[in-house]
Amino acid sequence: MAEVGGALVTTPATIKPIVQSVGVSVQPAPQPLFEDTGNHTLIAEGLTQTFLDDTGGEVWALDNFSLSVTGPEIVGIIGPSGCGKSTFLRLVVGLDDPLSGRLEFDGKPVEHTDYQRSMVFQNANLFEWLTVYNNIAFGLKARHIYKQQCYKIPILIEMMGLEGFEHSYPPQISGGMASRCGLARAFVQNPALVCFDEPLSALDAFTRASLQDEILKMQQKSQASMIIVTHDIEEAVYLCDRVVVMTPRPGHNKGEIVIDLPHPRDRVSDGFVTKRKQLIELLG
Repeated sequence: MAEVGGALVTTPATIKPIVQSVGVSVQPAPQPLFEDTGNHTLIAEGLTQTFLDDTGGEVWALDNFSLSVTGPEIVGIIGPSGCGKSTFLRLVVGLDDPLSGRLEFDGKPVEHTDYQRSMVFQNANLFEWLTVYNNIAFGLKARHIYKQQCYKIPILIEMMGLEGFEHSYPPQISGGMASRCGLARAFVQNPALVCFDEPLSALDAFTRASLQDEILKMQQKSQASMIIVTHDIEEAVYLCDRVVVMTPRPGHNKGEIVIDLPHPRDRVSDGFVTKRKQLIELLG
């Protein structure tokens, strides 16, 4: 208390001792799970890529493939097996370099991996010697920001329904849980762009549908851009704002369908069925 004009008042200097004396803790303001990273742009123009097969022969994976993504949006890529879909994602996240063409993120050439461009693989690719918690924490520790941002991990574990399995190892959890852990590991670093390489293809229909909804929730919360490679036409219509169709190898652009349906999407609605039919016809 302090005397002001003959009256006793409580001042900020006296509040803390009073609070402590009655056993009430002062809670800090909650920290955000995702920070606003603004709009980001990926530009791929005329990409060409080759690789060597098991016999040493040259295989043309991509030929003059182009795609632009401006966040936040979800862009799907579908096409025949071996048409270069996964090859394109590897270029986007910086795991490989294109043979030719232009590939830029926010106006800068993509020349290496970066936490702003994250990947969720076809299999979860978890580190089997690390627990669920430490798999999610791996990127934060690698960037030396674990102490500042470890508060995100329990939040993501709860969001992904992994409570009680924090200390389990990958061989001890189901495929669906491993996929959820992979999602959490990708999003804990607050990426601007997340690439999905058929991450749900090995799951049963029920688990797959559930995780599709989780992906949408994560995109809405994070406002990240997404590129989703899938062979499942229904999945592409359910998740994406637009879907790019590729030709057989060497892959290039065959066409694009805009999915202008509101979320949540009804898989048996006339609009949904129409979009699915258009994609089937474009795939030919």
